[in-house]
Amino acid sequence: MRSNKLLLGRAMVVMLVGWAGAMLMTHPASGVDAQSPAQGLPEQRIEIVIRDYDFQMARPAPIQPAMPTVIIVRNQDIVRHGFSSSMLQGILVQGEGEGIAAYGKGVEGFYVDPGKTLVIRFNNQRAGKYSFHCDLHPKMKGEAYVMDVPAA
Repeated sequence: MRSNKLLLGRAMVVMLVGWAGAMLMTHPASGVDAQSPAQGLPEQRIEIVIRDYDFQMARPAPIQPAMPTVIIVRNQDIVRHGFSSSMLQGILVQGEGEGIAAYGKGVEGFYVDPGKTLVIRFNNQRAGKYSFHCDLHPKMKGEAYVMDVPAA
């Protein structure tokens, strides 16, 4: 059975830890100037590359508080991968990619074909530790930490 999967950040920091133990964090410099049409705020971007059956982070940096979040997943492997996370449960998520368009609550992940890119937009306001994984390849996993950051 095939299901469309979609993956899904307020004063928070999101840190992603890949299966190999590499720390992955968001990179606002890769797109802070982009505007979220819904909220008019700059989007913060997390870019994840899937290569050699591993989630890898491009240019890690902290997320700024109270801003929309974008996760860009690029599959540079030769096989299809899944990208699923408990972080997305119960919140509005928008996912776009070649042949993919989804929006709503209850979407937990996406499939990303070889050579394709997936863009996921969301606002997660729940602090906590969230796992993410490829449901097609059980050894591909990581963690996302969403933490309140007090204003300086």
